Amino acid sequence: MDTKDEYGATHRASNVEDDLQKHGNIVETNVGSVALAAALEAQKPRLISRSMMQLYGIMAVGYLVSTMNGFDSSLMGSINAMKSYQNTFGLTGEGSSSGIIFIIYNLGQIAAFPFCGLLADGYGRRVCIFVGCFLVLVGTAVQASAHGMGQFIGGRFLLGFGASIASAAGPAYTVELAHPAYRGTMAGMYNNFWWVGNIIASWTTYGTNLHMEDSSWAWRIPTIVQCGMPGVVMCAILFFPESPRWLIAKDRREEAIAVMVKYHGDGDVNAPVVQLQIHEITEDFAATRNDNPWWDFRELGNTRAARYRIGLLICMAFFGQWSGNNVVSYFMPAMIKNAGITDVKKQLLLNAINPIFSLLASIYGATLLDSLGRRKMLLAGLVGGLFAYVLLTAFTANASPGNNLAYGTIVSIYLFGICYAWGWTPLQTLYSVEVLENRTRAKGSGLNFLFLNVAMVVNTYGISVGMEKIGWRLYLVYIGWICFEIVIIYFFFVETAGKTLEELKEIFEAPNPRKASMKRVKVAVDERGQVLDVDA
Repeated sequence: MDTKDEYGATHRASNVEDDLQKHGNIVETNVGSVALAAALEAQKPRLISRSMMQLYGIMAVGYLVSTMNGFDSSLMGSINAMKSYQNTFGLTGEGSSSGIIFIIYNLGQIAAFPFCGLLADGYGRRVCIFVGCFLVLVGTAVQASAHGMGQFIGGRFLLGFGASIASAAGPAYTVELAHPAYRGTMAGMYNNFWWVGNIIASWTTYGTNLHMEDSSWAWRIPTIVQCGMPGVVMCAILFFPESPRWLIAKDRREEAIAVMVKYHGDGDVNAPVVQLQIHEITEDFAATRNDNPWWDFRELGNTRAARYRIGLLICMAFFGQWSGNNVVSYFMPAMIKNAGITDVKKQLLLNAINPIFSLLASIYGATLLDSLGRRKMLLAGLVGGLFAYVLLTAFTANASPGNNLAYGTIVSIYLFGICYAWGWTPLQTLYSVEVLENRTRAKGSGLNFLFLNVAMVVNTYGISVGMEKIGWRLYLVYIGWICFEIVIIYFFFVETAGKTLEELKEIFEAPNPRKASMKRVKVAVDERGQVLDVDA
């Protein structure tokens, strides 16, 4: 068969053995994108080069945006178990009052939704991240200095509002700036830093409770630490390059090319991967060139393909919060207490150790995203999580103070965290951003966080009441729900690995997007990046 390379040149389908004699080394591989495979083979990217090291540094600072939500989830779960915190605000650690304090953060994130597109699309990804981090610093000051419930709740609302603004642009920024050859790993690492925030909060609260148990500083100091990572991001982000896709959308083509040449082409303006991206991004925006006001969300659902994209985004938002992970994140000390371990210091220590295993699992998972693919990772993570929840239910139902089954509960909680972090943590933001089009990515990311926080509000408040009313029986609900998620993902989720962001458009316009995304082609590419043979 005849095929075209990334420049549009037609190549005769030929016998690979004959071409080997003519052209030398030939690579045969199964790929999702012929053009991307050819571009990367023609000029292989260097993992260790000055420009790539600079890109790693930029991405690392971008990852710190993700620490905000991870920090808050562990912070509130930990200080909620502290007597000094409970005495300050007259709480018990469970029930509707605790649930309201938890969810006010999510309500702040929901309230920020209308402003996400305005900032990220209108002023750029960097400005949006800067504004969000600034609001987090203000919210931290209000929350940490609180002596009454009203001020504490107000601070948490501001924290959530700012975190949502920054998080609407953070994933888009890292995905759009990542090198296309390593998008899965580089952009997948973004959400892994959720665990970095979680770990910092866990060990800070453990240390302050250990040394100043009866003082309100036991919970105030961790709250102050909450502004550390956003502070670093706010100071650095405006010195970094803007997303090349946003620049092209704003007719700043030369600036966009300069960014891609430096960070994707190793300084070579003629690098095939740079030329491929310029061509595809420009063509994508030219095909849909019309006004894109920040307040108009109709294009998120005005076509069948757009509705399919949003359907996947909504599923990721709810599945990412309703798979049992929120129970572990916010209520692990309470879960440990239900298992028969009543010492608060031991609860906080076990809570601090757990995210370390999860972080290691998520990092390993991110390195496999491009080789295993998104679907396999999501499904495997859920199957492992389901097994862990079955064990958790069995151990907790029969655990009591004095027997060893309580430690079976701890093992089950850790096992769930490892499985979930391996398969889901790298993909929660990456997959949601990947399935969106360039022109709707910022709005869609804001919508993703809207649905995500709606799911968290319902989930977190429900967990708080459920833990108080029915205890371990709440786990049975999650077992059934995880089974439902597995079915939906298997039949409807598309595979995004091995393709450029622009090439996903063809998949979503296919009659059966899932089936189209699973199609692989066997391609032979010579050392110059010329496509010699394609076997579909």
